[in-house]
Amino acid sequence: MKNSSFKNISKNNLSSIFCLILLVGFAPTSLYSQDYRYINAYMDDFGKNEMFIKKSLMDYSVTIVETQLASRSNATAGKIIEKLESINANLRNNNKGFENNTLLRDSFIKMNQKTIESLLNGSLILNDYDYQSTLSLAEIGVNFNQKEKDLASYYDEMKSYEKNKKAFGTKYNINFKSSNGKNVLEYNAYQNILFYKINVIDQKLTTVIKARDKKGFTDCLNSITVMHQATMVKTTQYNDNFKDNTLNNANIKYSNFINGQKAKFANLFNEYVDEHNALQVLKNSNASQTNETVANYNKVVRNYNAKKNSFYEVYNTIQSAKKILYDSWFVTNGTFLKNNGEFENIHSKYVVSE
Repeated sequence: MKNSSFKNISKNNLSSIFCLILLVGFAPTSLYSQDYRYINAYMDDFGKNEMFIKKSLMDYSVTIVETQLASRSNATAGKIIEKLESINANLRNNNKGFENNTLLRDSFIKMNQKTIESLLNGSLILNDYDYQSTLSLAEIGVNFNQKEKDLASYYDEMKSYEKNKKAFGTKYNINFKSSNGKNVLEYNAYQNILFYKINVIDQKLTTVIKARDKKGFTDCLNSITVMHQATMVKTTQYNDNFKDNTLNNANIKYSNFINGQKAKFANLFNEYVDEHNALQVLKNSNASQTNETVANYNKVVRNYNAKKNSFYEVYNTIQSAKKILYDSWFVTNGTFLKNNGEFENIHSKYVVSE
């Protein structure tokens, strides 16, 4: 039950926003044109902007989760692209680097450009459940692989920036402060894509149920089983990334629930579809009506209604429970970011001179 009323626009945008802020959060907003005599002065301005944007975007993402208002969460890709293009233009026009060394500036620009490209090609969009459900399972699998490849490429660019930043600092005897732990936003993005993949296949299951497609139903359940196994492997790998395992546990719980649907309604669905097909045969029959054929028809109708009602009684109950888990996941996601995504906003601690 992931229709428009279940996965509304405010929640749909959350996963996208969490991915979209990752590189935006590392882009400076205002390095004004000037010549710096001392490296610490240059890095002081650079650091203030970086720390400010990181903290502001994290606070914003948490606010979106807490309010769940479409007016707050519907941050369009166009606006983000416009902001990044403005940042890049400002850097090109006003940031002359330090002693004409533009390595750090150019790395920022390249990273921002990667974000723009990712937004334009849709690789960071994790809310297109309805569209994905119109595709075949094979096509969905291809899209999954591409999104994961794009996400890895996205972070490769960020790591390249960190490498260039370190090289820049080494040249001027500057040590950049960095966390020894995992990147919380990268970790969050990979947890989000696990949740996304589970929901896409489950939405596909909803589609084939509506179509009373027995083969499609079986194929989807098999895909969910494979997806569940992969999720268990990934969450086991992620288990030691943070002391806070709430988001990891939320994905495990959600995946267990989606995988458990098979045992609860698979037989009921198949029996319901069999009765539906039997009824259609009688409806399309050209046989003459007799007391016996009428009695048999009425019997099939009663059987059909009974099987249909039995299936949907269980199915609708599961959908209600699923919605509660789905909503709860977003709360957990937001709380995780709020508790683990705090950034140092004291710019004087951004660099340490050797």
